[in-house]
Amino acid sequence: TWTLADNTLPALTDGPHTITVTATDAAGNAGTDTAVVTIDTTAPNAPVLDPINATDPVSGTAEAGSTVTVSFPDGTTATVVAGTDGSWSVPNPGNLVDGDTVTATATDPAGNISLPGTGTVSADITPPVVVLDDVLTNDSTPALTGTVNDPTATVVVNVDGVDYPAVNNGDGTWTLADNTLPALT
Repeated sequence: TWTLADNTLPALTDGPHTITVTATDAAGNAGTDTAVVTIDTTAPNAPVLDPINATDPVSGTAEAGSTVTVSFPDGTTATVVAGTDGSWSVPNPGNLVDGDTVTATATDPAGNISLPGTGTVSADITPPVVVLDDVLTNDSTPALTGTVNDPTATVVVNVDGVDYPAVNNGDGTWTLADNTLPALT
């Protein structure tokens, strides 16, 4: 075993360098070996996080082969190696709420650490409030109406296990047209 003290060689620039080592014994016999040493002092770019919600895995892209460390608001972390295409994914901890910030850093194989990439959780976890108006009629296939507080919610009326799509009017009301339902008896 042999060593060469740190800072003995001149500063090497980033990139590959061929280094040859020669050992000579007292009789003048020399043995050599050559290796390529690659210097990398450049940190990878910050990871890019895909949109984050409360349940799906947290994913994104980073330098291929880098180790991505994802930090969650509760102090936990998850680590994964980015694939050859730079993609990565870690399990969602399941306790993220709307507005939480998730950060990720990438560490390349040389040990350089990126600046953090961040993502904000957008989690619509509030169900819409839907109300069915009371109906008193002699029509056995009545129109139905009601209110819904989400103008983009899908409204479905279920009668005896059968779904009937209603129309969300986008103004806080929904309707199911007359004669859409089978005759109610």
